[in-house]
Amino acid sequence: MSDVSQRVDPAQLQKFSKNVSGSVVGGLNCALSFVGEQLGLYTALAQIGPANSESLAQKTNLSERWVREWLYQQACIGQIEYTEETDSFYLSPEARLVLAEPDHPAYLGGMLQSVVAMFETVDTLPGAFRSGIGQSFDDKGENCACGIERMSKKFQSSYLVPRLLPALDQVIEKLEHGARVADVGCGAATSTIAMAKAFPNSEFTGYDISLNALGRARTNIQNAGINNVRLANAIDNPLPEDSSIDFITTFDVVHDSTHPALLIDAIRQSLKTDGTWLCADIKGRPSFAENLRENPTATLAYSFSVMVCMSAGLSVPGGAGLGTLGFHEQKAREMTGAAGFSRFRTIDYEGDIFNAFYEIRP
Repeated sequence: MSDVSQRVDPAQLQKFSKNVSGSVVGGLNCALSFVGEQLGLYTALAQIGPANSESLAQKTNLSERWVREWLYQQACIGQIEYTEETDSFYLSPEARLVLAEPDHPAYLGGMLQSVVAMFETVDTLPGAFRSGIGQSFDDKGENCACGIERMSKKFQSSYLVPRLLPALDQVIEKLEHGARVADVGCGAATSTIAMAKAFPNSEFTGYDISLNALGRARTNIQNAGINNVRLANAIDNPLPEDSSIDFITTFDVVHDSTHPALLIDAIRQSLKTDGTWLCADIKGRPSFAENLRENPTATLAYSFSVMVCMSAGLSVPGGAGLGTLGFHEQKAREMTGAAGFSRFRTIDYEGDIFNAFYEIRP
């Protein structure tokens, strides 16, 4: 032990300790930021700021002492601005978009909810490391499903139809005329609903295996007041194998799948010969070294992978466990080619910093 201590660089030790301490602060801040988001503190401050703790507490009908200490923490971490002369707090224009504007693509309230939901299942991770078996999405609980829904909702409800679908070859024309569509891994069906609203002549089926997700999807469809969508639990009602589907979508699904090769094969068997598969999956590089060196979201992606994505892919014995960055373009080309797809095109869409989009056809 003394020999190891002699080789330690004190400056590097301090730097490393500071980095780990920063991670601890980040974990605490996720929880406190989520509390602020749930209580409407960011939204209220955006409306009335600059404000002191008394006025913000009054606006939100909360205890002033709790609001004050929360403001102090938020100012220290740099999410809320503080003016000493007036003893007041306010959100910068950028902070408003990230923390107080749910309809903006930069909003991260859903991600905060997902991360905090993961904390509830941390005690299961040692067992997963020992057994090799992970957790399904339902094992993570409804809060995780809700957070993931909120993370993807803005793109799926506002940008999918007007910006992404027109980039696909002849898909809009088919949907307008009337097509059979399968939204595989539909989650809470925000993507399914957006397409069904825009193309009432087409018939949509949302497939998922998460009971939490299907429950949320059922509620969302009912609230949307549409009648051209049905839901199917893919375990009991899998994709048809009769080449009858015109258009299939998967949004961040393949890398989570326990058996992605079987999923891709099922998609190939269900598509018409002139059908199209729109596949969205997380941007990644073919190797860890490349992700470490070139991928600015690698830390976030690998963290989510251990907690959610890889875990879901390993939730059954023999699961593939591709991981969050495991279905990169090279892997997608290899696996879809092996399943019999002959056409693969990357869609140039810059509106999503996390996902790559592929147009894949038989």
